Amino acid sequence: MSWTWERTGDPLGDFLRLIYLLEEALERLGASPDGTLGEKLNAPPVQDFLDSVPDGPGLRQGLWNLVRVRNQVIHERIPVPEEMFKQGPHLVARLLQGLEMRGFYKPKELQVRLEALRATPPPPQAMPHPIRPEEVQAPERPQGRPSLPIPRRGLALRRLALPRR
Repeated sequence: MSWTWERTGDPLGDFLRLIYLLEEALERLGASPDGTLGEKLNAPPVQDFLDSVPDGPGLRQGLWNLVRVRNQVIHERIPVPEEMFKQGPHLVARLLQGLEMRGFYKPKELQVRLEALRATPPPPQAMPHPIRPEEVQAPERPQGRPSLPIPRRGLALRRLALPRR
């Protein structure tokens, strides 16, 4: 997974791209790519890394909060809380900077990701021409017989095999 996170103005898409960036960082630390996000965060190499980082417990708690909100957004379909767009990029940036100090990211890779985390989304695009209710029309159906006939089977003429008793 090599994701570059950019905010587009779509809250759900932006949040999921942030989560993918977090997953990529955890996989570079040594977490299994097949596990869930919680399993990746709980992997021994990730826990060892978080123990060795200054303010590791605070970072760990913030990342678990991010995973909890992600699960609520995906499974319970709640809207993405606005504070996650303030806290989430900050937490992921702290994690990425710690990884870069240990050599998991090249400085150029990290710079691209950090610039994308700091970027603000563009305003959402407006529809150029709204469709008014009186203008809405269903597509026209072709007249005549349907192109594919419905298969008919003589099921009523077939005898059923009765089970032996």
